[in-house]
Amino acid sequence: MTKLAVRKINEAGGLLGKPVQLLLFDNLSTPIGSAMAARKCVEQNVTAVIGAHWSSHSLAMAPILEEAGIPMISPGSTNPEVTKGKKYVFRACFIDSFQGLAMAKFAYTNLEARTAVVATAIDEDYSTMLGQFFSRAFEKAGGKVLAEIGYRGNATDFSSNIKTIQEHRPDVVYLPGYTRDSGLFIKQAVKMGIRATFLGGDAWDEIETSAGDAVSGSFQSTPWHPEVPYTASEEMKRFFKAAYSREVANNSSPLAYDAVMILADAITRAGTDDRKAIREALATTRNFQGATGSITFDENGDPLDKGIIIIEFKDGRKVFTQTIQP
Repeated sequence: MTKLAVRKINEAGGLLGKPVQLLLFDNLSTPIGSAMAARKCVEQNVTAVIGAHWSSHSLAMAPILEEAGIPMISPGSTNPEVTKGKKYVFRACFIDSFQGLAMAKFAYTNLEARTAVVATAIDEDYSTMLGQFFSRAFEKAGGKVLAEIGYRGNATDFSSNIKTIQEHRPDVVYLPGYTRDSGLFIKQAVKMGIRATFLGGDAWDEIETSAGDAVSGSFQSTPWHPEVPYTASEEMKRFFKAAYSREVANNSSPLAYDAVMILADAITRAGTDDRKAIREALATTRNFQGATGSITFDENGDPLDKGIIIIEFKDGRKVFTQTIQP
């Protein structure tokens, strides 16, 4: 999506009369690799950075780019700590305190769940923090968290965790992991006879590739769905299909598109590629109409009033259920 957005900008004439040059740095999908990539950005004297997506990666990058005075927009890092106390770090997505609350309310009110087990990847900041937010909100709503269990993000055998779930027999299992681990967890749990409803966060990108049919009946909080009624979303979908001859399959990827477009809007309003001026323009972003909705940054660089979409996995489809506003 980042490449698509840059291509769209350049086809329209670029920015400030110049084509946008996109530099790609591999973060090796690790926090250490992300820090190394951030240092390369500083060495290359880049204008701004789009990334990272995972919270643990952005947490490693943010201090380096903040110190260098390089604007950074994370498409999908939902951990509140990513932007906290920083002037040059922004995000295009909602934050986990709201995401956990939204799913807890949905579970208690819409699914009428009264008991839950929370299973998190203990070596991922995103997963552990989101699990905590859900637990607090679910119990505040009147539900009971029967157990909080942990697993390693690179695990392939979840049988001991699943046995704990079998012992407690909860109404729902909140599983705020990533695609691979969450998908394998659900697949193994269903095979072992678990009938509780699984709930997940925005990192369940294309989870059906790991879970297969086992994910059917589960619910996910996500930033985007093809049915959202935004003009920018329709434009993005048309441009994506024209470029790749297929539909957008990843519900988080439009955030990367929005991140680039938000940056382009700030540079245009700043009228310069000076990083301090761009940072000031980003901070004053108001009602930017993106593919994932309207974006106005608060004092922390987080979008105000960014809604969360709840989808259900049903018969091989991701079915729009509802939008929850802050």
